Amino acid sequence: MNRSKLTKSLKLFGASGIITAALTIAAVPVMAAATSQLTTAQQQDLQNIINKGNQEITRRLDTLETLSSKISAATKITASDKSYLTTEVSTEATGLTSLKAQLDADTTLSAARTDAQSIFTEYRVYALVVPKVWLIKTADDQQLTESQLTNLAQKIQTKITADQTAGKAVTSLQTELNDMTTQIANALKISSSIETNVLPLQPSDYDNDHTILSGDAAQLNTAHGDNVAAYTDAKNIIASLKTL
Repeated sequence: MNRSKLTKSLKLFGASGIITAALTIAAVPVMAAATSQLTTAQQQDLQNIINKGNQEITRRLDTLETLSSKISAATKITASDKSYLTTEVSTEATGLTSLKAQLDADTTLSAARTDAQSIFTEYRVYALVVPKVWLIKTADDQQLTESQLTNLAQKIQTKITADQTAGKAVTSLQTELNDMTTQIANALKISSSIETNVLPLQPSDYDNDHTILSGDAAQLNTAHGDNVAAYTDAKNIIASLKTL
């Protein structure tokens, strides 16, 4: 380009255009230089970090896809919980996909290490998301059972009251029904608290306290035992009512 044409071009771009163009042109050589400055061993280390990171990201994306299908197919999760969990899983997948692109573009070991580490610290797919979905699903399942048991207890109470009015001996049956309602209440207290406490948990919560989910599964097992006891009470009462 001759001087007159160059002068016209400079006038056309203006000062800001020249700076922008210059920065754009300079960016590619700088990035290339960052990689080229690495030794052969360092370049291999960089690629190894990227490859390993991609494997971990892909593994998590596959897990999240499976998890999303299970949430969608679940019939006992409440609509609000299903919506919340579906959104959370989708957000995790979107974030990991973006992280993969960022990791693939890294040209320094420090940047690659930081991005690879964030796979574990910022997403917590296996430490939090998977068990969280399982806990919420189980809690919702049990709350449905507790609702059904409550309805059954109410029907049994109606029958016992009628038999008592008719002069039949129902004291022992009333005591057993009282135990049934206590068992249901105990189970509901656990399952509802698990849902309330676990649903909003985020990776940062787990980072601050790795024991944050500790004991939740055991608590749900306790609630399940309470429901079984309540169901056993119901069967015994119904059998006894038939003999009055």
